[in-house]
Amino acid sequence: MSMLLKSVLFLSMLTLAWASHTDVYITNSLEGREDLHIHCKSKDDDLGPHVLRINQTFKISFSTNFFFGTLFFCSFQWGNGHLLHFDVYDQKRDSNKCKECKWSIKKDGPCRDELELDSTYTRKCYEWNH
Repeated sequence: MSMLLKSVLFLSMLTLAWASHTDVYITNSLEGREDLHIHCKSKDDDLGPHVLRINQTFKISFSTNFFFGTLFFCSFQWGNGHLLHFDVYDQKRDSNKCKECKWSIKKDGPCRDELELDSTYTRKCYEWNH
């Protein structure tokens, strides 16, 4: 096998090893038991609008970008409220925090359990994007 072919093969395997599979789960945990309207997108994919009843979950599955550029963002709305936005997966923020990112959507903002340096999980809530 030529040196060039070996190098290409090695780089391909390395790229596959660094790009990992991730699942993002979005669960309607609204306190008023209202339907949650969501619309999620990435730079490359529009996942379309969805309506989640109370405790229903929407799943997004993808492989992360080799260069730490994977971003999925969603809009959220319930009742007659404003349209709110949040980045449900930002590779720079999330790559070391979760491989299964499980968001509970509440009126005050999204929450999830995050992996800490000591291998324990801590519940963390975020504010909506401005």
